[in-house]
Amino acid sequence: SAHPTLHLTLTFLSYLLTILFKQTMQAVIMKITTILIYATLYCYANISFSHENHDSKILHKYATGSLKNLIIHSKPKPLPEFVLLGVDNTSKIVKLGSEQVTVINFWATWCAPCREEMPSLNELTQSIGMDNFSVIVVAAGRNSEKVINEFFLKHKLLNLDSYKDPKGKISSALSILGLPTTIIVDQHSNEVARLVGGANWNSVPAIQLIRHLISDHTKLK
Repeated sequence: SAHPTLHLTLTFLSYLLTILFKQTMQAVIMKITTILIYATLYCYANISFSHENHDSKILHKYATGSLKNLIIHSKPKPLPEFVLLGVDNTSKIVKLGSEQVTVINFWATWCAPCREEMPSLNELTQSIGMDNFSVIVVAAGRNSEKVINEFFLKHKLLNLDSYKDPKGKISSALSILGLPTTIIVDQHSNEVARLVGGANWNSVPAIQLIRHLISDHTKLK
């Protein structure tokens, strides 16, 4: 009569051990999963942080020649979308990013260095290509529309997106303190660098700078 009781006891103990084993394994799996998630997030954060800092250091090597006064930000500065007047005098929402590196040049028709560097900005678009790169030029303050149009036609500036900021609202919002000022924006709508003063934007350092930003982003995809 003892054997059936012993059998039941062993069966019950086996059942309890099975449950405990399953619960223990589930707890272990949950802990491992949690550790892996935190480890992944930690590694990603460190890679992103190191890339950001490493990238800003790399960009300094392009600050040479006419770009010697290029200001490179240690941390990218997010830029919002903004409204400017288009060539047809209607308000246009300018959205940055969208997988494109963008150069924004603030200029004026009365500014000699602005007029001098403008053709090189147009040439830069030809050197880089326009699949993932664009140049926006913004006439800041009061500028004659006729003079703007004549200047663009004379120099055949066909690859530049032309806008106006007649009241200087956007210029003020972006802390444009002198002309020309050129802002370089990455594919995530972040200002990574700016230059106050004229430059040859189709020079080797400028071309390499833009190509670096484009290729570096492509590698991270």
